[in-house]
Amino acid sequence: MAATNTTVVTDAADATVNSVLNVSMTNVTKLTPTNYLMWSLQVHALLDGYGLAGYLDGSVNTPAATLTTGDVVTVNPAFTVWKRQDKLIYSGFIGAINIAIQSLISRATTSNEIWQTLASTYAKPSRGHIKQLKTHLKQ
Repeated sequence: MAATNTTVVTDAADATVNSVLNVSMTNVTKLTPTNYLMWSLQVHALLDGYGLAGYLDGSVNTPAATLTTGDVVTVNPAFTVWKRQDKLIYSGFIGAINIAIQSLISRATTSNEIWQTLASTYAKPSRGHIKQLKTHLKQ
């Protein structure tokens, strides 16, 4: 589970324009309709290890896109960093999800939206899922 970075970030809130982690999810087992629990544990542990789990649960707040000083509106550098980091996580998600179920996240615009969509789709137990788990445990 390699990661490349321009600067190591100890806390997402301390990020600067050049401190974005490119987290590789190539060693993460691809998400299928039957392995959500283990997949989510693996992804969460990986991102938590890099101090980026807040992007999943929404605890890293989205900074304002612009800053206004007097009559001057400028791009907020903190937003630029947040967006870059979020898109790298978003991209990692796409690579860690089986192509057959990628359409579930086609409307998501942030990594948090992907995480929430997948959780609401796969984390809620259904009768079929419970039966499948019982069968799997008996084997």
